[in-house]
Amino acid sequence: MLVAIAVLGILATIVVFAVRGGSDDAEAASYAADERTIETAQEAFAAQYGHYGDEDELIEAGLLRQPSTLHDIELGDDGYRVVRTGGVAESAEGAGNTSTTTTPTTTTTITAATTTTAAPTTTTAATTAAPTTTTAATTTAAPTTTAAPTTVAPTTTVAPTTTVAGTGTSTVPGVTCAFTVTRAWGNTGEASITISNASKRTLVTWALRIDTDGGRLTTWNAATTPSGTSSIVSSYRHSADVAPGATSTVTGAQISGATYHAGQTFPCSVVTPQPNLNDITCSVDTNVIWHQGSGAVELTIRNATEIDLEAWKVKIDNRGVPLGNWSGAAVVASDASSVTLGYDSWDDFIPAGRTIGHIGGSAGTGLVIGQSFPCTVIDAN
Repeated sequence: MLVAIAVLGILATIVVFAVRGGSDDAEAASYAADERTIETAQEAFAAQYGHYGDEDELIEAGLLRQPSTLHDIELGDDGYRVVRTGGVAESAEGAGNTSTTTTPTTTTTITAATTTTAAPTTTTAATTAAPTTTTAATTTAAPTTTAAPTTVAPTTTVAPTTTVAGTGTSTVPGVTCAFTVTRAWGNTGEASITISNASKRTLVTWALRIDTDGGRLTTWNAATTPSGTSSIVSSYRHSADVAPGATSTVTGAQISGATYHAGQTFPCSVVTPQPNLNDITCSVDTNVIWHQGSGAVELTIRNATEIDLEAWKVKIDNRGVPLGNWSGAAVVASDASSVTLGYDSWDDFIPAGRTIGHIGGSAGTGLVIGQSFPCTVIDAN
């Protein structure tokens, strides 16, 4: 009886260490995943703007969804550092060098936890009947379920894999792209990237996945982010629109890393993310009364999606009030009961999660302070 009690005590100790080790694994995985997300965002930001950014800049550029609760970013003359919110440095980048401090310690802890699990050799030394209980201990050692924190690792880098690379598929119906080498020398080629818009809407913003088979790609008038053996090429805010029915060369490019020849093509897919219109709302409110029903109204648009909007269109029910004289927006259509407004210039860019409210109109009669008019977002991209 005493021997059986002793064996059970040893097994309980092993379970405690295994669970504690699993908890450490999960925490380490969460910190590592968060750090990788920040590093990926920083590299994409640096590729686009030529320098590293703080959290606000990364969020405004659409590279982070929200501020990290685990890390802070410290910018310096030589790059940046990712620091745990408690003040411990995770990693630093800049001037071509990288140093890691905290992460190795976490790795050592995980190794130590694994060694403790090897302790079931002590169990072997116990009664022969006990091995059945030892099998149960292996199940407890199955905090390999803790390995599931790899699900935390779906950092944004994994997401691009969901779109089909290099098959010519398109997230925007009627829009296709092509990558063609125009001339080549040595292991370098010069190429053009074209977009054909057979849809009925103007393409203001676009993103393309080009399968370069591992070749290094740089572009003249677009942002480029490597993604495995492919590259994601996306428009700048000042990039030219592609009109309905038009085919346009949106940027030139250079590819290097293999032998190329003029006329050679590489698979190109349109992967422009499409916003959900249900997550974009608008309102029109009377904010000033001048004299006897005349006054001014303001249009507000809220973008609750995770996509930056460069173009939008809203329809306003004027309820019989002659709304006009709009500033900051273009009148697309109007009749006795409604007016449709669209973006006026690239200044009307609405970042993900942000609101704009500088668009104004007026009426010479029929307005009451606090009066609102029904508004619906009918297009955005």
